[in-house]
Amino acid sequence: MESNKPIDDPGSLAAAAASFPLLVYDHGERPDNSQIVLSCSLWNPLTGEKMPLPAMDEAPSEYCRCLVADTDSSRPEWNPDSLVLVYDLSRPELLMCRIRGGATAAWVRQSYDMGLYEVPGKPITERAIHYMAAVQGVFYYLESTPNTIGALFSFADDPEPGLELVTFNAKLPELDWKDGVTLRATKTYLLEHSKNLFLFCLFYKVVDSTLELEEFGAYMMDLTKKEWIEVDDIGDAAFLLGPGGFAASCPATEHGLKKGCVYHACDDLGDSNDYEIFDLKEGAREVTGPNQDIPVLSRKPFWLVPVHPDVNMNV
Repeated sequence: MESNKPIDDPGSLAAAAASFPLLVYDHGERPDNSQIVLSCSLWNPLTGEKMPLPAMDEAPSEYCRCLVADTDSSRPEWNPDSLVLVYDLSRPELLMCRIRGGATAAWVRQSYDMGLYEVPGKPITERAIHYMAAVQGVFYYLESTPNTIGALFSFADDPEPGLELVTFNAKLPELDWKDGVTLRATKTYLLEHSKNLFLFCLFYKVVDSTLELEEFGAYMMDLTKKEWIEVDDIGDAAFLLGPGGFAASCPATEHGLKKGCVYHACDDLGDSNDYEIFDLKEGAREVTGPNQDIPVLSRKPFWLVPVHPDVNMNV
């Protein structure tokens, strides 16, 4: 059950940004039943703590995701604050608010343009961002145009939340295979780790009309050179990957995970509870599953990411 214990200091923001809190909204009605009110908060399911947010005037999209930027999204002269971003996966629309405003602030709605998505025989739709990573106050995503990174920056001169979209070129990693054939990454996962932007890639080859994993790799973005640098050491950390491009990092040893490894819980392995572990240093892949005998999951798995232990709760 969810706890109703609020966080006393709405400025205690860093811990929220260091984890993946759940956006919770409660359906309710005004006394005169004239308007639906959706109270909203960030909820840490590991502690039961809640952080109040402005009420929403309508329910968020059924297909949306929520990210919390760290306090780097604030101007230096402001009190430290974090930006909550809810982005729609089905249309190019963003909802955002600042945490410090609490329930008295308001959500700001903003649209953006990524062009059109055209599939023969189907209606033309607007492209929308499907996954982002928040790094030092900036929201990054992979553009539909090859080798292009998009970044959403908070407006620096306006206390009301707003985001400015910029793009830059950065060649995606490729794998020199054989006979002069180059493999492009079949699956990519964008995430934040140690205040840097990372990309994890899976390279598949086609064998008898079947995809087979050929190679994998982790890359860190060098924002000065605008290029991906391959790494095989991420310290005492683990990357957690899930369906729909979800990716996050967390301390490894403390939580019983193998350090320097990538855990891939996806539907590639069919109807099973198995998942893959990629060891970046050894270049090895292991397929494993839960120790206990449990039924096959009825839905796609997901991760609950712990708060980093070294985060100061009193920003």
